Amino acid sequence: MRKALLSSEQQEARAKNAVADFLSRQLIVPKVFFDAQWPNRSSRVDVLAVDRSGSGEIHVVEIKVGTALKDIPNVLAHLVEVPAHFKYVALFENRTYRPDNRALYASDGMGRIGVIQVKEDAAGNLSAEYSVRPERFKLDSSIFKVVDRFTASRLPNLEVRP
Repeated sequence: MRKALLSSEQQEARAKNAVADFLSRQLIVPKVFFDAQWPNRSSRVDVLAVDRSGSGEIHVVEIKVGTALKDIPNVLAHLVEVPAHFKYVALFENRTYRPDNRALYASDGMGRIGVIQVKEDAAGNLSAEYSVRPERFKLDSSIFKVVDRFTASRLPNLEVRP
């Protein structure tokens, strides 16, 4: 019944929290930003996590709920272009859809988009887990200047303090 009461936007917002919690357990002292304009103001990702208190690797996540699954090929094509060490697509309450494995890999073979499954139990609690583990994408070291500017100018939505 709970699902029928929530719009897809509300479900996506709940999934952002589940994904943020999942990443905060996977990373070392992350800073997590929701609806982040990354890498510039003309681009946005649902969740951005910067590891090691904002000075480490970049993780970006796009979340898809319900009928948005038909848009997954476009989401994957977009993610491949977004500068990040690790990239993910999170699928909320999806038990059957699997992205085409070839679409998960970088064209040069270095990097694979991870797939996170977000699930809701009978009590309404959300959890997230990998169904496909990500592999590191190759990035130029100049990206850290962009990260430093980004983290200096925005407060994170979730921060694990050292």
